[in-house]
Amino acid sequence: MKKLSLMFVLALGLCFTGCNDDSDVPANGYIETTQQGSSTVILKGYANSNEGFSVFETEEFTNPFYIQDKKFTGSAWRFVLAGEGALESMTGVPADNAWQETAEVVEGKNYWARYKGATKYTFLKLRVAYIQGNNVAIEYIVDSSKDRDLSENGNANAAVGDNVSVTSYEIPYLNAANHYVAHFVETNGEQMLNYALEWNEEKQHAAWVAFSFDKITAQKNVQRAPDDAWSQDPELPEGIKQPEESNHKSDGYDKGHLCASNDRAYSEEANWQTFYYTNISPQFSSFNQGFWQGLEEQVQQWGASCLSDVYDKLYITKGGTIDNLLINFKGSVAAADSKFPTTDANGFTPKGLACPKYYFMAILAQKGDTYHAIGFWVEHKEDWPKKPTADQLKACAVSIDDLEVNTGLDFFCNLPDVIEDEVESSCNVNDWAW
Repeated sequence: MKKLSLMFVLALGLCFTGCNDDSDVPANGYIETTQQGSSTVILKGYANSNEGFSVFETEEFTNPFYIQDKKFTGSAWRFVLAGEGALESMTGVPADNAWQETAEVVEGKNYWARYKGATKYTFLKLRVAYIQGNNVAIEYIVDSSKDRDLSENGNANAAVGDNVSVTSYEIPYLNAANHYVAHFVETNGEQMLNYALEWNEEKQHAAWVAFSFDKITAQKNVQRAPDDAWSQDPELPEGIKQPEESNHKSDGYDKGHLCASNDRAYSEEANWQTFYYTNISPQFSSFNQGFWQGLEEQVQQWGASCLSDVYDKLYITKGGTIDNLLINFKGSVAAADSKFPTTDANGFTPKGLACPKYYFMAILAQKGDTYHAIGFWVEHKEDWPKKPTADQLKACAVSIDDLEVNTGLDFFCNLPDVIEDEVESSCNVNDWAW
């Protein structure tokens, strides 16, 4: 992804002085300014991100906002639709309860935008001057700022009844359009979260899976469940469609665990739960048994360090990009069933399962009151090295903020905001043992 260069347009008089014909007018027109001191920018990604994608990011606003599904969005940003007209006519910052995570991009409309910095909120006024194809022309100006309440957690999941697992640090911000499923096991007489996932029925694929390592769950006590352990997820509500064995037979793909079998080897019940079809993604054999497995093993080593008190806990979110699928693909490496993997024009396998174009991991380590995080963004392709080196794994490392832009997910939302902002903004590979 490329960062946006903020391009400032010359005053209207300068643009057109001496122009004899329309050939001197920029192809995308110009952006009129409606308040003294305002700036302008072209933001790409409105019609189709594949035609060009950029983000609004300056030295002052290091976490970007951008356009996704024709809406303004960004993990550090909130928005309020504010009518039409000149920016200078906008007065009065909206109330705290008015801010929304996204705002539909509409030509001619004005918006308030709130940026959440480390210690303060900064408020901008935005105006969508015009929309042309993939481009959205924006006029903007900083309005004001105020100090933050550093104890706040504005984007946390709210527990509903006994469903307190959604407040665990590894659980991303929930999407009401999906089905949240939590799998528990009994350990030492208590029920503990084994892993959770969010199920997208349309794509027949999890949006993510999440789990953690600690002194119990990092143990290696059992072997992998047998081949006949595959089954449908009993925790999905009755009537919700989910795959069965026929969706994975003779399709040219491995049954790729999302929460890996070796991620849950501390008890037999925990391991068997990873063999639900809701925890499976169609992966190329060379990817599943090669590079991706190598990355999983590296993360499992970090998880095992909880046993020696390097970390108190390691929180993991993994998945494939169900909103960014591999389309019209014809593979060159056959799976164990001797079939070559293919996808259709919509990114689905021959048996009707969504095939992600990318896979990701978001990882948060905790030791006392100290946290650090790292993300991984890995293309789903056949020619990765089978046994990746540490340098090859590091090349796929990204910040959590960047991973959120790539996936549209809000990771580690249950952390206090001041901690979340700090750990998600950068990625230091030297924080980790390779």
